[in-house]
Formats: sequence, structure tokens, C-alpha cells
Amino acid sequence: MQTALIIIHVIIALVLTVIVLMQHGKQQGLSGAIAGGAETFFGKNKGRTVDAMLKKVTAVFAVLFIISSIVLTVVSINKYSSENAAVDTGDSSTMNVTMDEAGNLVDENGNIVMTAEDMAAQQEQAAAEDGTVTEDGAVEGTVEDAAGAVEDAAEDTVEAAEGAVEGAAEAAEGATEDTAEAVEGAADDAAAAAENAAE
Repeated sequence: MQTALIIIHVIIALVLTVIVLMQHGKQQGLSGAIAGGAETFFGKNKGRTVDAMLKKVTAVFAVLFIISSIVLTVVSINKYSSENAAVDTGDSSTMNVTMDEAGNLVDENGNIVMTAEDMAAQQEQAAAEDGTVTEDGAVEGTVEDAAGAVEDAAEDTVEAAEGAVEGAAEAAEGATEDTAEAVEGAADDAAAAAENAAE
């Protein structure tokens, strides 16, 4: 849906640009080159009718451009908020992790947080870094140590996700403000063009 809205918005912007360029200005602009032959063929009164029609069409497409800008902004914000609704904004600093019968670490919902093989590899790596490998190559340590390491990693992941969500929310707010300013500027430009065309 958002892609279709973007395509419609771009088409409206292009049509609005072409219509504005076709209007008569103080120096005749592009419309003098394109519509000049039509005016001499149809006469002066027909040329004024074309200009009046272009002014009305410009006003219509300017309003459509503003509406499509607002709709596109609202849809983008709703899409962003629905995608990030799954992130828990509460206090997620602690994670309840238990061990299942296969030796995997699982959370309270039964999702595997870390497999037994991954825990063994992490313990070996930690032991190699700490120098706690026994003479026969076995790693000293307990499952509680591995669970603590997993819990620390989960806390870091949650903090990183919360930071990313906050950063994205700030970016979305900035984009909304920029879009609102652009829409206001386009409306002012369209109103000024309509006034100039009326004169």
C-alpha cells in the first residue's frame, strides 16, 4: 500500500510541475513554446480559457499533492509503529532463562535462547581467555556461568534494541516535521502561483 501511495504521490508531483510550467508567466515560460501555436490557431479568447483551465487544474493538483503528502506520512508512521510494536518498552533488563532436558537454554516461553553446542563453544572460548582449561582439555565452569553470560548478552541486546527504537522514533518525528514544512511550503507556492495566475 505504501508503495502505491508513493507512486501516486510522484505522479501527482510530476503532473503539477508540468501544469505549472505550461501556464503563462510574465515571460511566457514553457507554455509559450508549447501552446503558442494553439493560441494563434484558436484565437485570443480560447487562450484565456486555456489559462483559466490551467489555473483550476493547478489548484486541484496542489490540493491532491498536499493530501497525498499527509496520507503518505500517516501511513509511514503507522507502518513504523506497527513494525516496532513487538519491542517491549517496559523494563526488560532481566530475562528468565532455564535449561531444558537437551541442555539448551530456553526462555519462559520455551524459545531456545542458546543451544547446548553454542554454550559449550562459548564456555571453551571463555575458558581459553581465562586460562581455566584442565590438563585433559575439559573446560572448568558451570552451566550457571554460561547462563549468566547469556543473560548479560540478552541484556545488551535489549538495550541496543531500545536504543535503536528510540533513534528510529526520533528520525520519524524529524521526517514528519520536514514533510509538514514541505507541505506548507508547497501550499504557499501553489497559493502564490494561483494568485499570480489570477493577476
